[in-house]
Amino acid sequence: MITLQQDLLNAALNAVTRASTKSALMAAFSLVRLDVNTDGILHLSCFNGETAARSSVNVDCSEDLSICVDAATLKAVIETLSGEIKLTVEQNALIIQGASNRTTLRIVDEPLPIIGVESIQNIATLSGNIFRSLARVLPFASIDDSRAVLQVLHLTLDAETLTAQTADGYSAGHVRECIVGPAEQTSVSLPLSFARLLSTLVDDRDTVRIGTSGSNRYIFHIANSEVSKDLTLATVTADGNFPSAQIMTLLDEARKNAIAILHVQQPSLMQSIRMVNAMGTQSTFIKAVNGVAKIASAETETGQGRNTLDGTASGEDAQAWLSATFLKRAAEACRGELMIRITDGTKPILIEAGNFTAVIMPMLAEGHKDPFPEDEAITISLPEMAMA
Repeated sequence: MITLQQDLLNAALNAVTRASTKSALMAAFSLVRLDVNTDGILHLSCFNGETAARSSVNVDCSEDLSICVDAATLKAVIETLSGEIKLTVEQNALIIQGASNRTTLRIVDEPLPIIGVESIQNIATLSGNIFRSLARVLPFASIDDSRAVLQVLHLTLDAETLTAQTADGYSAGHVRECIVGPAEQTSVSLPLSFARLLSTLVDDRDTVRIGTSGSNRYIFHIANSEVSKDLTLATVTADGNFPSAQIMTLLDEARKNAIAILHVQQPSLMQSIRMVNAMGTQSTFIKAVNGVAKIASAETETGQGRNTLDGTASGEDAQAWLSATFLKRAAEACRGELMIRITDGTKPILIEAGNFTAVIMPMLAEGHKDPFPEDEAITISLPEMAMA
């Protein structure tokens, strides 16, 4: 018999079952495996074909147990209970008992890969808030199946830093954090679905340990003793041809060649992006003129929105058209003041805030007029000046 508290089991199931999925071809993908012996640690394991997950919970246990049941059903049953829970096995069924409840789940005989038998080589340890900072690049990853090489979170670790990069062919995100890393530089491309799952499971106060159990198998251990959190995820890495060096070159050139720098407040920029969307368009115009930062939407049948941003502009006058969607991704990753660097209307636009950087390709908006014509000087001919 296994005895434990409902809140601990419920939290563990909430985490580990995110790596399960209904599949008509592979019944094992919808299962959760329970393994426990008299050492008093219950391991819950799930696998969806790409990601393996294991959560560990301290329990009182009087016998060894290793079974598989439907993950979603077990999770739904545990959510209805409270207080102390007892788990036992009778013939081909798992019996779940609460204070006044008794539920029976059918045991499924299916092989299920589990984590825990590998020899793991540790690479780096970082705090949860650092990992969440790195995850700000995830919205810039490609969702186009024809661009599989860009459907990843690319991490580069060295002795002092951890860099995260994503790209979709039109924009890219980049974050660099200071850590104590490996002596030799290591790069890994994590599948996008795995990276997104990982980002939902890591909280600021967690500790994240990164390791490898083979040439292309990476292990992430997430722990927090304050809330009895002990979660491990593993995945096989994706194609290693991510264009990391090209993205860095693009960022460096955009930074070096910028002729205008806008210092703007993130809330003001977000409000203006909503204004552009309200006009029924994605075409967004940004302008630096006479020390002022301005933004506008393209003109549509609905109308045209124009705003002066809360901020300043330095350098030369410059302007560019870009997508409100890409601009919103970058703005949402920033807090407080951010910088927008503009070269001209045909070169990448750079957005920076602290250790976060995004690069956005401009839109070639032929036929669009400058929404701020009043900024242009009025030409006066010499004869008119003489008559004045």
